[in-house]
Amino acid sequence: MQGSVTKADRESLWALVDELLGKDRLILASNRGPMEYHIQQDGTIQPPRGSGGVVTALSGLTNNVDFTWIASAMGEGDRRAAEDKTEKALPSPFPGQRVSVRFVTTPRPEYYKYYNIICNPLLWFLQHYMWSSPYTPRVDSVVYDAWENGYTYVNQEFADAIVEEAERSNLRPLVMVHDYHLYLVPRMVRERLPNARIHQFVHIPWPASSY
Repeated sequence: MQGSVTKADRESLWALVDELLGKDRLILASNRGPMEYHIQQDGTIQPPRGSGGVVTALSGLTNNVDFTWIASAMGEGDRRAAEDKTEKALPSPFPGQRVSVRFVTTPRPEYYKYYNIICNPLLWFLQHYMWSSPYTPRVDSVVYDAWENGYTYVNQEFADAIVEEAERSNLRPLVMVHDYHLYLVPRMVRERLPNARIHQFVHIPWPASSY
């Protein structure tokens, strides 16, 4: 069929990506990563693939590019996987994948404030026009606390991990930051890595300023 993508086309595309990234150290950050470890009944941990739109959209990178993906530890399995290894970035256990994953393991109360008070529902609802803006959301002391001690805290933990990974290489950092969970990260990284290239992509709508 005319216009279809051939195997040669795909190989040519990834060869070009390798060439473009030859002088950069690619580091990707998102709340969810490409794998999530789960504890089995026998106590072992197994890494099913991660879920979510970012993981699905960027699945091609994991098989074709050497890079580090920084993500939140989503459960006890992720925390154990991170604690059991001496290297902070864990190579993917899946055949053919070239990605390594570094988990950001923040305390549960801080993660709860970050995700369950600020990210969802506050920011997600805001960007989907789901608040009745004259009346909601109610920004009170709980929200201010969650911003300072949840959202800002977790974003700083991500920024610290990105900087640490970047400093492990002599290549220029190329940092890709994804979605509304990490709005504060680019500036935090820029202050410490002034020569880095930083790309931020938001996967949900952007509301009008009047809203």
